[in-house]
Amino acid sequence: MRWICLRECTRLLFAVITLATFAGCAGPEMVVIEKTDYNPPAASKAEEFADDVFDASAVPPFVPERVDSREEKGWSVNLSAAVTKLDQELLKPDSDEVLLKLHANYRDAIQSMKSTGVDVLPSINLIDGKAKQFDDGLYAALEQYWFQEHAAEFIGDLAFLKELAAAVPADSRAAAFFAVGLELAGIKIPATNQTSRTFFKELFDSDLVQSKPIGFYTWNEKLQQCYRVGRYFQMEFELDKNDWMQPLIRALQTNSEIQTTYRQILARWARLSNAPSRLTVLDLVNHSAGEKLVQLRRQRNLTTSTVSLFPPGSNRESELTRRLFPNGFSAKEDIMRELVKAIRSGSVDLQPKENSGWYDYQVYALETLLVPKRGEESKWLLLTGNYKRRRLEAFQALITKRKETHVLRSESGVKTAASAPLQPDPLERFSPRLRIEPAPTYYLRMARSYRFLNQALHEFVPEAQLTKLHGLTEQGTRKQPLLEELRDIERLFYGCYAISAEDIGLGLNLAEDEQAVLAESRSIAGKWLTSYTDDSDLAVDTRVIVPVAEDLSRGVISVWATSGIRFSRLKTNYVSEAPPRVRTSDGEEWTPLKPEQLGDATYLLPVDEFVSVQIPSSRILNRKEFQDLCNGAKNKEELVQRLQQ
Repeated sequence: MRWICLRECTRLLFAVITLATFAGCAGPEMVVIEKTDYNPPAASKAEEFADDVFDASAVPPFVPERVDSREEKGWSVNLSAAVTKLDQELLKPDSDEVLLKLHANYRDAIQSMKSTGVDVLPSINLIDGKAKQFDDGLYAALEQYWFQEHAAEFIGDLAFLKELAAAVPADSRAAAFFAVGLELAGIKIPATNQTSRTFFKELFDSDLVQSKPIGFYTWNEKLQQCYRVGRYFQMEFELDKNDWMQPLIRALQTNSEIQTTYRQILARWARLSNAPSRLTVLDLVNHSAGEKLVQLRRQRNLTTSTVSLFPPGSNRESELTRRLFPNGFSAKEDIMRELVKAIRSGSVDLQPKENSGWYDYQVYALETLLVPKRGEESKWLLLTGNYKRRRLEAFQALITKRKETHVLRSESGVKTAASAPLQPDPLERFSPRLRIEPAPTYYLRMARSYRFLNQALHEFVPEAQLTKLHGLTEQGTRKQPLLEELRDIERLFYGCYAISAEDIGLGLNLAEDEQAVLAESRSIAGKWLTSYTDDSDLAVDTRVIVPVAEDLSRGVISVWATSGIRFSRLKTNYVSEAPPRVRTSDGEEWTPLKPEQLGDATYLLPVDEFVSVQIPSSRILNRKEFQDLCNGAKNKEELVQRLQQ
């Protein structure tokens, strides 16, 4: 552990003043003595380790026949009732500089110690360094073999994917899905749906974390290909958005040989890493009904409502991340710290399960680095807090290396809030499910304002000219003709009205001509809500300033401005006196939910920061000038000061 404690070291100055009459000198004399104290760094709660306290009653019994095979200067040794204390000394940067120098590998490190005459003891880390090289080599060999080989008794992943792709119609979205993935391996198949091909390709390419080969997969072109194709076919899709998979499901249902091969592939990767972290297409083949899939997810403890062709294996750290940070994590959050805390408290149990693969067993081996008392050797060891922290560091390093070996086949880079978490039971806890901030009347009135504008333009602009117009931007013109864009924005707000009303149980109040465009409007709004982060309009600087009133006598102007976007937290729940009601799909009676069944939900809302201030009349700012002023201000208060100068 490089936890030398320079940051904590304190320098104490002692002044000893000797009077001239006492020292025999003409004047006072000061002697400065410098002392350096080394203290361990403050530990987080996850790293709080106390020294073991010796307990005589816990000493293991003496076993006479347990003799050490190594004699010591003619003496036999028996350690059966001995307790060994382990500690870690602090390293001092001024005197232990050679120990603190970093090296690229274990060999260089050991070589650097030869001249010191100090014995090097093989560490947990060093031994694991050897194991890591073996693990990577084995895994890489299996990757290439299982992925690309094809023999009479064995079908590799690529051969299976080609067979399955050939079984779906060439004009289907499923064929486009396979075409994009197989192209990564240099294989071309018939697939005529270009729109879907573009969609799947962009979906994969946009996620650099998933698509860029890392670990040993950079060793050669074959492994790079394994990685990218493997990652592609791991892509997850929401269960309620998988209609494009139907040809794929039918192909598996009607071809038992392909289905058997698929089952074998899933099984072998599950054994090498772990059981799938989400549903597979095979599950959709065997359990097409929605409720059965919900039950299946509960049974397997799957927390995502998604499906993949080749899901990565589950692991405890990803499960914990989803549980603790379902809406994402801040810069202050430390997933490793939370994992350590959970293992030490027992809320995460590393013991392999019935469906565990190699990865679980490897991680289980690391458990006693964090919780020494769970090791059978604990009665024979007395560990100091400093040494326990050293073992914590070993755990952190070793689990990192395990995860890097299994990076493709065991879930990594888990996306929090990427999909809806599975509720234990819909009737045990029911919370508001908002898709947009609830403001139906606002959305409806905005839609009607655009409808009014459309009518007004037709009254005052000749039709021939109106159809040629485009809206403008700072860089030029907008892509869509103005009338088309106006129609779309009107439909967007009508759709938001319908969605927001549904979110809170409000009935729609629309005129007959508005009802006629409702289905189209809902579709437009629904699509936008799934991709709004890609909308270029949302990338435009939103900060603006506008004068409201001027006081000529004082020479000041009152201005309103928006100085940027921040977040507000919205928490929602149902009033227990007026709860939602539920019934079974084939039931007749609606039953109100009980207070204990009502949950709450919290949302973050992006909001504008508003500024109202009086400034000198001479300080009229345009948008660009105001935005530049905002860029130089640390906060709202400083911006106000700058405006008033």
